[in-house]
Amino acid sequence: MGDPTLRPEFTDTYEGGFNLKFFQGRVGLDANYYYSLSKDQIINVPISSTTGYVTAAVNAGTMRNKGIELTLSGTPVKTDNFSWETTLNYSANRNKIISLRSDLSEINAASEHGYLNAAVTMKLIPGEAYGTLYGTEYRRYFSPDEIAAGLDRTPNASDPSRPLLIGANGFPIIGAAADQKRLGNVQPDWIGGWNNTFRYKDWTLNFLFDARIGQDRYNQLANYFSAFGIAKYTENRTEHRVFEGVLADGTPNTREVWLGQGVDPATGINYGDGYYRLVHRGVSDTFIEDASWVRLRSLSVGYSFPKKWLTKGFVKNVNMSVTGNNLLLWTKYDGFDPESSTTNSGSNIEGFAGMTYPAVRSFLFSLNVGF
Repeated sequence: MGDPTLRPEFTDTYEGGFNLKFFQGRVGLDANYYYSLSKDQIINVPISSTTGYVTAAVNAGTMRNKGIELTLSGTPVKTDNFSWETTLNYSANRNKIISLRSDLSEINAASEHGYLNAAVTMKLIPGEAYGTLYGTEYRRYFSPDEIAAGLDRTPNASDPSRPLLIGANGFPIIGAAADQKRLGNVQPDWIGGWNNTFRYKDWTLNFLFDARIGQDRYNQLANYFSAFGIAKYTENRTEHRVFEGVLADGTPNTREVWLGQGVDPATGINYGDGYYRLVHRGVSDTFIEDASWVRLRSLSVGYSFPKKWLTKGFVKNVNMSVTGNNLLLWTKYDGFDPESSTTNSGSNIEGFAGMTYPAVRSFLFSLNVGF
């Protein structure tokens, strides 16, 4: 839905840097610092479907970005028959939402389903970075004095060293759906790349690594795997366990519970749908993961036919190459691919990477002939 008072978005940008060359151009350093302030940013915000629309484009507020970009290039080896050219790239951006329009205290930019109370929301809140993920967590123990002081009502994720609050049934207590905490951010701490080209006579080898470090993703697929017993860790459903934590009165939990469904054959207690469906799948924090990654983006080998082979014909040059893309991935992320997104292509909403296919691994052969 449109807004008749919609104004153009303006961005003021300042940038400075330098480019240096050393050792007769064999080593180069390119460095830049930028600062931008975007005012009257146009963002689609969710609205009531009774209007006939689900989102409305509005001037949401002001956002700041600042960061550095570094490129180090060089030719460490160069002879008549062999050369090695290499380039390292590094960039880091720091983002902050300065303000929102006067009638908004926050914007729920996007959300994704999770079972029970495990839904995750990307919120835009003044003073925070763009892309902050909010969700539920297991409740932690706070003393009566701490509760009176309001320490249990902060928007920040709880200190993981604080004991879990265990219910009378022996299981950790799920936080209320309305009590979402700040659990992560989709923006990486830094982005990097390393490109290398080796040439030996008529042969060429090129490979590119790139990386995104320090970003979080909500793994919706893992939430579903927990719910339906597909995840490897759910194979302990026949076991008993005492959850480490404290009861509401501050005393340690000592109650042993069964992790399975239905009636525990050892005790005769009926656990209904069981721990993984009634508890584990119900908190967001379990499924927001560090989605940092390093990827071998491409590897190619090429060969150019020597000129002496082509002197008598009308063909001037021939080059053939084999290229592989998306060959290797190093990540602790448990889903298919930390680079994939469940939102539409071109969207500025990130952080939801559950029900999507991984990036395609492809192999290409090319033959170029010049006349």
